[in-house]
Amino acid sequence: MSIKKIVPLFSFLFILLFASCGDFQEVTFSGIENVKLVKLSDKGVEAEITARIKNPNSTSFTIYKSDMDVTLSGINAGKAHLANNVRIRAKSEDSYTFKIKSDFSGLSLTDIPKVIGMAMSKNVKVGIKGNLRAGKLFIKKTFPVDLTQSVPLNLTK
Repeated sequence: MSIKKIVPLFSFLFILLFASCGDFQEVTFSGIENVKLVKLSDKGVEAEITARIKNPNSTSFTIYKSDMDVTLSGINAGKAHLANNVRIRAKSEDSYTFKIKSDFSGLSLTDIPKVIGMAMSKNVKVGIKGNLRAGKLFIKKTFPVDLTQSVPLNLTK
């Protein structure tokens, strides 16, 4: 393909892309519905967090793998890594499951028994702070997240 054909094609794609972004409405996060512990060990925790998200826009987008700081009932639990990308559907209000892995890098030796004891409780106060990366195609944006919420806790068997 020659340069004379590529330049108009890219120009058309950028105009189309930015024209479709003009009516973007704010995506709302309704909160965490459930936290399910998949694996808990002295090395870290794997969990599935179900959150309710409303996307009023006619365009879907993806939440990309991101890192955040996590606290469990006020105890610094270290960094959490979003293990997979999650696609948020257009014109929807749905629950989405995020697979999280945390390495307990922020825990002291005295905090480990407290965290293991939390696994037996029915609720835990989860705090998440950091930046979440989201976007579509070549457009990506970082959104600050600072959330603390008491959530029901389920341990898979």
